[in-house]
Parts: sequence; structure tokens; C-alpha cells
Amino acid sequence: MSADAAVVAEGLGKRFRIAARDERRTVLGRLRRALTGAPERRELWALRDLDLEIRRGEIFGVIGANGAGKSTLLLLLAGILAPTRGSLRVEGKTDPFFQFAAGLRPQLSVLDNMALCAALLGLTRREFKRRLPQIVEFSGLGDYLYARYGELSTGLAARLPFATAIHADLDIIVIDEMLSVGDRAFQAQCLEAFRGLADRGKTLIVVSHNLDLVAELCGRALYLKEGRAAYCGKAGTAVARLIADSGG
Repeated sequence: MSADAAVVAEGLGKRFRIAARDERRTVLGRLRRALTGAPERRELWALRDLDLEIRRGEIFGVIGANGAGKSTLLLLLAGILAPTRGSLRVEGKTDPFFQFAAGLRPQLSVLDNMALCAALLGLTRREFKRRLPQIVEFSGLGDYLYARYGELSTGLAARLPFATAIHADLDIIVIDEMLSVGDRAFQAQCLEAFRGLADRGKTLIVVSHNLDLVAELCGRALYLKEGRAAYCGKAGTAVARLIADSGG
């Protein structure tokens, strides 16, 4: 593990056990479920034999088709899942940035949801109050602070977790497709902020189907294919390989 490594995975694998068949329609299946309480199951390896190192201050991309293992990798990085095999070391404070919106409450005000998002990020109440003017300015939601969060348009609502997380003290920021919403001006503002965070030594991991974005923003990228690393290196090359494998 190099001194400037933020994430190191060695032989990382994650296995799930999923239902192998629908047993509800047969007498034998219903009997088996009655006796065991569970249907017949099979193994599914979402990730297998992944070796990976991501450096501090790097904007790193993760790409691949649906079902390639991208979301599983993010859940492992966030500490929500534990590896089945291998090891994963994450140096620094990280949070599941890509899941913050799920924790927000439509019936509460925008301001209350900013406070909630900050708490999910580990900010104290005092620190949140200190950073609130910056969060509000970045989000552009100053005219909506007392509106219900659920009353915002999808694009405006997406600004809240972005603005709060960018102003939190995270060492590693995981971003999953959140730039697909919001207007172009706000997206450009976020991209500029991401580069600024990287310049300050923060690590950003960007998971996206927007291959142009990955090629432009990321220096390196991991191309996952059926749970394995098909390529890890220059982002432009990773994108080109995915396009070639997709028949593009």
C-alpha cells in the first residue's frame, strides 16, 4: 500500500445468495418453504478478485454495464456491505454520498433537510450553522429555505445533498449518477467544486453511465464487466474499451 493511497482492495469479492426458482407454484416447493422457511438459493458473485488502488487527491471513475458490480463496490466502500473474500482498506472519512437523498424528508423544510443531511454527514450542529451560508449560496436555494423539500422540482431537490456534502469534511466522496439531474449551470458548478476538492487532497469516486463525463473529469477509471475488472487505467482508454465491448 503506497503512502498516498486512499483506497486499497486486494482480491476483493462479494457474494450474494439469491432465489434460484419460484417455488410458490408447486406442492413440493410450498412444502420445502414450509419446512425450511426459505426457497432454494444459488450463489451470485457481484464482485470477484478485484485488485484496486485509488490515490488521495484523485478523481477516479467507475464504469460498466448494469449489473457489472458498480453499486456493490460503492456499498463496500461506504462500509454498508462487508467483503465475502479479500480485503478492502479505506483511509479517511467517507459516507454514502450517493444515498443521502433517500434519507431526506419531503414533508420537512429545505432548511431542516439541510440540517438532516449535515447530520448524516457527521457535522455537528455548530459546524452546520457555521457552514450554512456557504451551503445555501452554493445550492442556490436561498429563496426556498422554508418551502417543503417535497415541493421542489427534481433538479432543485438534487442540489441540496450535493451542496451539503461538498461543504462537509469528507476525505473520500462517492458520487453515483447524481449529476444526471439538475441544470447544466449547476452541473458545471459541481464539476468545478469537485476539481477544487481534489486539489485540496480529497478523493472523489465517480460512478456514471455518462462516459463523456468520466473521460473529461477522471484521470483514471475502472471498467467493471460481470463483476471483474476488465480494465483499470487511463479513463479515456476505459471508456473506449467499454464502448467497443458494447458494439459502439
